[in-house]
Amino acid sequence: MRTGRRRADVCSVLQLCSERFIGLAFARSFSCEHCGVEVSLDAPGTTHRNHCPSCLWSRHLDRNVPGDRKADCSGGMEPIAVTVRGEGRWVLIHRCTNCGRLRLNKTAGDDNVLLLMRLAALPLTMPFIPFAAEPETEVNGQGNGNGNGAHPVARKPRARKAKT
Repeated sequence: MRTGRRRADVCSVLQLCSERFIGLAFARSFSCEHCGVEVSLDAPGTTHRNHCPSCLWSRHLDRNVPGDRKADCSGGMEPIAVTVRGEGRWVLIHRCTNCGRLRLNKTAGDDNVLLLMRLAALPLTMPFIPFAAEPETEVNGQGNGNGNGAHPVARKPRARKAKT
């Protein structure tokens, strides 16, 4: 006697039952606490997804190993940068807004490409090394202008004469 169920249906039911038995969460989506988008856990390139593909924010869920879900903090994780691992794999760098911990998080196939590019270009718009003010120039040939000549001062290059 046939019940009308397909093998795939039975496997998915068994998988949910086994996940429930060993205590794993079996929700297939979550709602982003930062922007409110409903996020599917079945996106390409994800195993332990905990960041939103729309705003790239995450939650501080994992303590030491991706997927362990043992963090006590549960704070919001702000995307602050992007780095590249071997074979050109992009990885998000998140900073927890509660405890300040930094975490690496693999990007997924459905992540917002414009936001990823914006994070990648951020160092170009806000350089880490501050630009110094123009160095002091000599005043009437008297060193650095304070009269004692104690500190060397960068000199302006001499103007070159035009070749004739």
